[in-house]
Amino acid sequence: MAIWIVFAAMTVVLVAFLLRPLRRGGRPAQPRAAFGQAVFRDQLAELERDVARGAIGAAEAAAARNEIARRLIGESESAGAPVKSSRWAPWLAAALVPIIALPLYLHFGSPGLKDVPLAERLTNAVANDDFDALVAKVEAHLAANPHDVQGWSVIAPAYKSARRYGDAANAYANVLRFSAPTADLYANYAEMLVYANGGMVTAEAANGFSEALKLEPRHPAARFFSGLAYKQEGKTREALQTWKALLDDSPADAPWRPGLEREIADLSGIKAPVLSDEQVAAAGTMNAQDRQTMIHSMVDGLEARLQSNGDDFDGWQRLIRARAVLGEMDKAKAAYVTAKDRFKDKPELAGSLDELAKSLRIGVP
Repeated sequence: MAIWIVFAAMTVVLVAFLLRPLRRGGRPAQPRAAFGQAVFRDQLAELERDVARGAIGAAEAAAARNEIARRLIGESESAGAPVKSSRWAPWLAAALVPIIALPLYLHFGSPGLKDVPLAERLTNAVANDDFDALVAKVEAHLAANPHDVQGWSVIAPAYKSARRYGDAANAYANVLRFSAPTADLYANYAEMLVYANGGMVTAEAANGFSEALKLEPRHPAARFFSGLAYKQEGKTREALQTWKALLDDSPADAPWRPGLEREIADLSGIKAPVLSDEQVAAAGTMNAQDRQTMIHSMVDGLEARLQSNGDDFDGWQRLIRARAVLGEMDKAKAAYVTAKDRFKDKPELAGSLDELAKSLRIGVP
């Protein structure tokens, strides 16, 4: 009950403070009128100076004086007119606010709902599946037990899920500090540093991936980010070597394979099919799925055209590249085999197809 008395008193004080300027009722608008009169008088003085300098003719000056005088008289008349306002309207409005708000809150709100103290929320965090409370609970535990490896191991992926990458990196660093290091720990720690730095592989992150590869030379994440470090340093050849070796060792269904293939294609200078101006304009209004459908349709159309006109060597190269960029490596290989057969009597063109296939790593001899 006491809380309602406090709320009521606070409401009364706030409303009284807000309505204080209205207690004096309507008054003549003297300040604004006086300002307007001063402006017009200044205009008259400026007009006379222009006439004296010969900057304005007599007829124009007379017309200007009449207009300024008319406005000055109108402003003087408005200065004596009081601004009418109701003394009771603001007070009535202020009274209606709590009268209307209170029944609405009692109907739609939850005035009887008990507050949930932080300690109770943390206690029931698991039962209520309260992610934020779970994180806060672990943080409180770690503040009192900073050497608890299990606690840091639990909170590190939680920070990652919440995109708190700097905190995640710090958590993995503590796991490394208080337990035996593994390749996964080093890779996870370094990866969080990369995310925390906007995708840049810093020197500290590169060292983490290097430590991971010392423990597990074929670690996929460490190899990928090591290639990314080379790319960011401008070492294109080393980046391609690292990524192509990783691609050779990656299973066909590896989740990182499509992204890895795109990186290799991009670094190799292999681009998607060129769109016309009309197609670019149409693509700008599409969502991602529709754009992807349009691109696949274009590539399928190119392939159909090549089936009827197989002598277009540049077209076959575009088709093979496009299939590789889209991650359709089996179709890229099939296009290469078909093109190679069509140009088997032209050694130079066949050799160019071989070089293209090797650069794309589409699994040909």
